[in-house]
Formats: sequence, C-alpha cells, structure tokens
Amino acid sequence: MPDLFLTDGRALRRPIETDSFGVRTLGRLAATVEKCAITDGMPFILDDDGGYDVDLNRFFRDCPTMGVRSPNSLRAYARDILIWMRFLDERRSGKSIWEGNADDIAAFHAARRRSKPPYRISAASWNRSIAALEKFYRWALEEGIIETVPFTYRRVFRRGHGAHCPVVVSHNRAREPGARQSDMRFIGLDKFTMFRDVGLRGRLPDGSEDPSWRGRHGERNALFAELLLTTGMRLAEAAHLLHCELPTAAACQDAEQRLFLFRLPAAITKGNKARRIRLPLRIMLRLHDYAALERANAVERIAERSKVHATTDALIAVDADHKTIVIAGEDGQRKRMRLDLVAPRERQRLFIVDGGGVSPAMLWLTETGAAMTPWAWAGVFRRASARCRAFGIDIEVTPHMLRHSFAVNMLSMLIRTQIGMVVQDGSVSAAGAAAYRRMIGDPLQKLQRLMGHASIISTHIYLSSLDESRAIVDAAINDWAGASGREETVP
Repeated sequence: MPDLFLTDGRALRRPIETDSFGVRTLGRLAATVEKCAITDGMPFILDDDGGYDVDLNRFFRDCPTMGVRSPNSLRAYARDILIWMRFLDERRSGKSIWEGNADDIAAFHAARRRSKPPYRISAASWNRSIAALEKFYRWALEEGIIETVPFTYRRVFRRGHGAHCPVVVSHNRAREPGARQSDMRFIGLDKFTMFRDVGLRGRLPDGSEDPSWRGRHGERNALFAELLLTTGMRLAEAAHLLHCELPTAAACQDAEQRLFLFRLPAAITKGNKARRIRLPLRIMLRLHDYAALERANAVERIAERSKVHATTDALIAVDADHKTIVIAGEDGQRKRMRLDLVAPRERQRLFIVDGGGVSPAMLWLTETGAAMTPWAWAGVFRRASARCRAFGIDIEVTPHMLRHSFAVNMLSMLIRTQIGMVVQDGSVSAAGAAAYRRMIGDPLQKLQRLMGHASIISTHIYLSSLDESRAIVDAAINDWAGASGREETVP
C-alpha cells in the first residue's frame, strides 16, 4: 500500500558516521536534494515496495509554480492523491495512478459519497479532493505523461465583459454543485474569556486558582490566544514570528497611539503576500514582558543544555533587526537577507549571535528553548478545550476560530463606525446607492485587507454572522409591516 512521507532536511544535516555511510556522502545527498528543489516539509509518496515514482513526486515539487505554495495546501493535495492511489490499488484491480479513468472516478464517488455514514465524506471534502486530482492530471497531461484525463466536462456559455462576446467555461462533471463549505465558527468575548482563564490559565470556572493545576505556560498560552483574537492572524503566521520583528520596548513606552502598525513578512503569510496588521499597545507590552521573563528563561536553558552554534542543523545569523538578518556564508562573507525570504521551517532553526552567545530567533519557545510549532499550538488548544469540557463548559476552540471571531467582531465595529460617518445628525449625508456602497463596501474592503484575503468573496462569509445584520433585517420587516398596516387603514 502506498504511503505518504514529509521531507526532513535536518536528517541530512545532522552529523553521522558509520562504516559504510559517511559525512561526505550525506553532504552530497543533501546537495542533490537541494538541487532538485526538495525543501523541508515537502511531501513524497512511496509505493508498496518503497519505490519512488519520479514523475508523481515531481508534481509536488512543481506545485509552488502552479499557485500551491502553502505547506498545508501541499500536504492536503498529497493526502487526497494518496487516498485515490490506495483506492485504485485496493478496489480497481491494482491500477496505478496513471491508469485511472472516468469509470474509476464514478466508483470513487460511490465509495466516498454514498458509503455508510462512518466512511461518507461531505460534498465540500469531495470537491476539494477532485480539485487536487484535477490539478494533478492536468499537469500530467501538459507534461506528456498521460494522453487523457479521467474526467468529463460540460461546457457552459457565459456572457463575457464585451457586449456580444460569450465565454465558454468548462465544468468538471465530477464536482458536486451547491456544495457548502464547512460552517464558519466563532465565539463571543464571554466564551473566549472562559476558555482563556479556565482552559489556558488553569483557573476554576468561578475565577479562583485551581490548586490541582500543573500547567507551566498558562500566561504564554493565554497571550498567544489573545494575539490571534485581537489581530486575526492565522495560526502559522503568529506561530512563526521572530523576536527581532517586534517593535522595541522603548518604542512601546514612547508611543502615544494605542495601536502599532505591524508588517507581517511575506514568508509566513498565505500566498506569500505581506500585509499590515494592527497590534494593540497592551498586547505589545505583554509580549515584551513574556520575552523578558519566560522566554529569557527558556533561552538560558537551551544555552546550558547544548552549544547550538556547533550543530549543523542551525542557521546562524550574526546580526538581525525587524526587517533583515545577516548570515555568514560558507565563504566567510556576510550577506544581508530580508526576513520576507526566510521561510517558516528556516525560522524554526534560526539562531542569532547575541552578546557572545547564541539564542533562538523564534518568539514563542518551549521551556527547553525549542520553537513552538503550529502543531504544538493546536495541541495546546485541544487540551484547553478538553479541560473546559471537564468542568461542564461546552466549548471547542481552535486557533482558526479566533481568526473568525476577530473578523466577525471587526466587521461589526467597522459597519457601526461607517454608519456613524454616513448618517450624521439623523440625516443621510450621501443618498441612495452611493451611501449603501460606502456603508457596506468600505468595511468589507477594510476587513479584506486586515484578513489578507486574496478575494473579497472570502470576506463575504462574515456578513451572515453579524448580529447587526439580523437586527437590520428585523427592523426593515417591522417598518414594512407598519407601512403596510397604515396603508390598509386608509379609507
């Protein structure tokens, strides 16, 4: 049965010596891997006998040039392709992925969408897997590996931008129309406070200290959750921040504004698009308190435990600021590099020479000085949610839910602010469609920039979650009912 693996370049960078496999061999292998554009975390699939299909795995290396740049998206593609390969192998007489046809797709749909409930997937999940397979087979067709794709298409004529220029659009028949995306979940501030204090800080539901609590990172975890809630950052964005990227403590003390404009580097954002977010001053001050106490203790522990600069896995910077780092190359020359180019996995192994010592560059550290990865943070949230449920608090909070919560609350505030700007002294300052566009369009566009959405369509999902939107609808219905009643009473 084929299986999925993730590339771990650290295994090639670790010093090792055996009778038949020396350091030089590992060095040549590492150079070959780098030359083939195989990066840390890149998925690859091996068949039953451990064989490596060059063409199949070349697809994953080509994905970043086809718009699939997120490591999470790349792994999701690999999982969907693996499931399809296993289905062909087990249910379709041992076919390879290159032999799949339309009949196999139909059988795959029956197995995935019409099987018994424990094994049935949603229409949205089905469409996601079809999107991965379609990209894979279109790539294979362009590369000349296959002669035809296993999908059938229907053509739809749509009106183009010109007056009489219809556009032909092909729709994959394997996709299920009308499939809903998974429900967008968010929580209110009252539930978040309960989750933060009981789940993350280890307190009792009444707010008092829990003598049985054995957690050691309650304040760090609570601060991380508040950072997500108040900025709308994605988990991977917040988890891969560097300590040197934060504004200095002196700047926080001298600042008169309540918010700091903070630029998220392109390397850690979805789609590699840098954007500016607003960090509340109180969060900034707490981040510096965390760095000065808990993080500093972790740095001391890692310095005592091992000499980081002696390991081949570390990426050493001899200088750093909030925009760039200076790395000493193999030739001894120092090269300045923008942080926009430092990828998440490189950040996890980045160390900075400081005062004669070497310290990890990542902002969020474990008590031993290791970097807190997104998967580690996801585990923190799962355990915190389980603790809340143990106290009878029915809540399940994920890091991405806090991003949604930020968006819903921010859109609500933006609309209220915009209405206050449009409606002044009880009168509308701009009439008709212009006022509507200003009240609704501007807040959505502002939220789109804050969230880092490539399309405003992704931002529209938050409109249906506003309490104000339901209140506006209710008020409109009441006004219409009142107007209709008055009309009926006219003699």
